[in-house]
Amino acid sequence: MKCVLSKMDKRFFRRVMKTLVPFILNIICCVVYCVCLNHINACRPIAYMDVSIGILFRFSIVVLFLTLLAGMFILRLTRRKLLIALPVIMPVLMWVNHLDIFPRRAFVYMGLSIVIYGLYLSICSHLSNRT
Repeated sequence: MKCVLSKMDKRFFRRVMKTLVPFILNIICCVVYCVCLNHINACRPIAYMDVSIGILFRFSIVVLFLTLLAGMFILRLTRRKLLIALPVIMPVLMWVNHLDIFPRRAFVYMGLSIVIYGLYLSICSHLSNRT
């Protein structure tokens, strides 16, 4: 038996996949970011770990999720390259505020956020150009 999809079904499937794949990729990138944060903290433990620092790390994951979500919407709605780089300011500003607590570590966290955002946007732009 052969499954035959009509043209309308194929268009609907492509439209759903264009939204679903970046959202799933967003969640995967946030999990990778969480694993990287835990790995960095396991390699170089913080001397005086507090509950507020743990909350800060989880809040940074939420900020990264919102950054990736904003990047996805900007990538889909506009083609201006300058606007695509705008959402990465959110995690950078968050870690700049904590430079006095983590002088070197904040730069590592900022770099990790920027790298994950760049990889996410490159994969999303590749997927949107492919279909």
